[in-house]
Amino acid sequence: MIGIIGGTHILELKIEDLKELEIETPFGIAEVDLGKIEGFDVAVIRRHGRRKDKPPHKINHAANFTALKSLGVKFAIGMGSVGCLKEDIEIPAIIIPHDYIDFFSGITVFDRELVHITPGFDDYVRKKLIEAAKRNSIFPVIENGIYFQTRGPRLETKAEISMIKNFADCVGMTAGSEATVAKELGIKYAVLCTMDNYAHGIRGVEVDYREIVEKAKKNAEICLKIIKEAIKLIWKENYS
Repeated sequence: MIGIIGGTHILELKIEDLKELEIETPFGIAEVDLGKIEGFDVAVIRRHGRRKDKPPHKINHAANFTALKSLGVKFAIGMGSVGCLKEDIEIPAIIIPHDYIDFFSGITVFDRELVHITPGFDDYVRKKLIEAAKRNSIFPVIENGIYFQTRGPRLETKAEISMIKNFADCVGMTAGSEATVAKELGIKYAVLCTMDNYAHGIRGVEVDYREIVEKAKKNAEICLKIIKEAIKLIWKENYS
């Protein structure tokens, strides 16, 4: 079984034999949709909840990934929309980040024991996402990049973007936390992002959240094609 975690895009995924579960974990209850995508077993988590009532800073990453582990998930793919921090990148584009900066979330499953992990996105899952993106994307595919995670739910100020653009290529609110918790639990995780908008102040752009959602929805079809292809690649190499 392969895990998929997404926000706006994931609502368009067609899941066969759907079963909606609520799984109790030591960190709280996680909502997980079990089913098949083109015949492959998947466990799908909607980051913002089935009722879209979980803003970024309230997402229970520890519960979500603990639930996936309890289901036997070994590989997980994140998907989401990010702001582009580089003026020389033409958007829309696909980026598969190779590293991230997350100073603010403090997320961990190790609240009661002293454990240190070396965080990061999983190289194997990244390679499968890159392979799938090259086969299916009509947008430019950026194979490496730094993801800068902010806390949310608010967007970033121009001054904040002016600073973080020197250290990262895209900005979002969730993938760093997901990668950290996945690594702590032994789940191989990487994220596929669509660059749907420029971050606040890049190319003089004023950011509007409604516009971000609209653009993300418009580009979701390509993202979902890539995810489906990556699922096939991972499944055939590990479960066949």
